[in-house]
Amino acid sequence: MGKKKVALVDLSQGETAELKATGVRSQKISFKVKKPQEPEPKPIQGPTLKAEIHKRIRHGRSKRYLEAKAKLTNETYPIDEAVKLLKAISRVKFDPSVELHLNLLVDKVGGELQLPHGTGKTVKVEIASEKTLVKLNDNKIDFDILIAAPMMMPKLAKYAKILGPKGLMPNPKNNTIAADPETAAKKFCGGLIHYKSEPKAPLMHLIIGKLSFKDEQLVDNLTAAIKSVQPKNISAAFICSSMSPSLKLDLQGLTL
Repeated sequence: MGKKKVALVDLSQGETAELKATGVRSQKISFKVKKPQEPEPKPIQGPTLKAEIHKRIRHGRSKRYLEAKAKLTNETYPIDEAVKLLKAISRVKFDPSVELHLNLLVDKVGGELQLPHGTGKTVKVEIASEKTLVKLNDNKIDFDILIAAPMMMPKLAKYAKILGPKGLMPNPKNNTIAADPETAAKKFCGGLIHYKSEPKAPLMHLIIGKLSFKDEQLVDNLTAAIKSVQPKNISAAFICSSMSPSLKLDLQGLTL
């Protein structure tokens, strides 16, 4: 085999006339410098994790929320004081709902409750009829509660896939199947609500009125709700309004 000639080329300069004449072309060689990998951050655990979560939540709160939170100096409040303070710290421009949140000692708590002063929300109750079936055929639902007489249930069965996921299928457990639908409808319009704890946790959430209610009305509704759930089933109770911090209730002195 013939011998190969190797030409050393100065890559810092362009091609010379001699190289062009010999047909040897210069090539630039580039080198990639691999950056050292940064070590992965260690997961935050323990008290540091709690502090970090609190820090992130705090940064996500509005100035109004933090100002309202600063006014809550006690750990717990009697119901009447909590209602007054809840109104004092509210800064929203609409009429918010008042919510009751319960930590329970037992699972699967449920029942019905007639709030003395209603929830403040307009509830549209419909009694199942042939007109209702026409609306369901068009996949139109313009009601919050559907009440049916027993004779209507076979006709409603074919719409279970529509009503069921929305919680609107009439059911004897929540008294939406009634021999006297008109009387049942009046009860629901008058503030009758059905409640139950979350399926996977001993927690419950209820709306007990509007912040524009009189103090006495909110106290009545709140007392009725706690009495219905029963204090023996409650480990902690909190009230809040939309976009406000929560106040922990002192249930020790509650007279039921």
